[in-house]
Amino acid sequence: MMNKTLIALTIAASTFGILQTANACTTAAYHNGEAQVTVRTMDWNGYDNATVVGKGRGMEHSYSDTDGVSTKAKYAAIKIESFADATVAEGINEKGLEARILYLGTAAGTEFQQDVAGTPNVDAGQVPNFVLDNFASVAEALEGLKAVDVIPTGITGIPGHENEALYPPVHYQLVDATGDVAVVEYIGGEMKVYTEHGASYMSNDPAFDFHLNLDKEQVEPNSTIRASDRRLRAKLITEDLYQRGVTDSQQALVSMKATQATIFSGYNEQDPYADNATFPSLWTVFTDRTNKTIMLDRAHTFAVESYSFEMFDTSEPARVVLGENPTPNANFTKSLTEK
Repeated sequence: MMNKTLIALTIAASTFGILQTANACTTAAYHNGEAQVTVRTMDWNGYDNATVVGKGRGMEHSYSDTDGVSTKAKYAAIKIESFADATVAEGINEKGLEARILYLGTAAGTEFQQDVAGTPNVDAGQVPNFVLDNFASVAEALEGLKAVDVIPTGITGIPGHENEALYPPVHYQLVDATGDVAVVEYIGGEMKVYTEHGASYMSNDPAFDFHLNLDKEQVEPNSTIRASDRRLRAKLITEDLYQRGVTDSQQALVSMKATQATIFSGYNEQDPYADNATFPSLWTVFTDRTNKTIMLDRAHTFAVESYSFEMFDTSEPARVVLGENPTPNANFTKSLTEK
């Protein structure tokens, strides 16, 4: 069982450095009438073996090994599981609530809560699971998170660090079927929540108030793969849908391909702001909250996979594998370099 005490931030510098430059995801959520769609990239230097699963109502879950919240899932969900310990990176439940996890480093102030006696716990890596299983809206999810301690139990199964438990430098975005949105961060041990329109657009470091200040100052994006530029490009392109008054879900999904193109991190492009690391876009997901479907575009294939709640029995408390990585453990950057 995992000890829930705060994992030391003095993890070996080489290990932390690798994790610190490993994830460069971007997301943009659009909500206008019937058009309730989101695009998100998963940018990772390595592989995550993303598996799409359907989980039915009534599945029993515990969200921390010690003093953890335990529930039977109220809602069925489609989830994208990454890494060996099946961390849920992305998902949508049958009520149209989305939850996702993105990188936010400790240099940005990421520090989760302490285990307070008398308050149940949710591991930082389990927040999307907890949200998708138990809540129908952003408002409900935020109340649920306020009632628990989100603690920094290490994330295991990271390629190259299979036998380690790494401090989870992450933050979250929640979006529901009404268009409500929230970014949730834990800065200095305090839960920070942002629900303004700018929360529809999210990337990585620095902390989210920095990005909102860029919005306030009307900063124009540059062409780099730096987090602030990726987010601002996502916002710039997606805001065009509002200007055109797009309210049809299918039209919005097609239009969001333009957002995908502008936030796509490529495969070998180096980021001079992150030790010249590369952040291949291992996959992109398009989510339709109105029709409760997701479309997954993987780096290793040319076909887009489509998933819906019609593909499994939502009333059966079981985990059903809907789609797997066709090339397990394949490091896309490495394979391109070798060729």
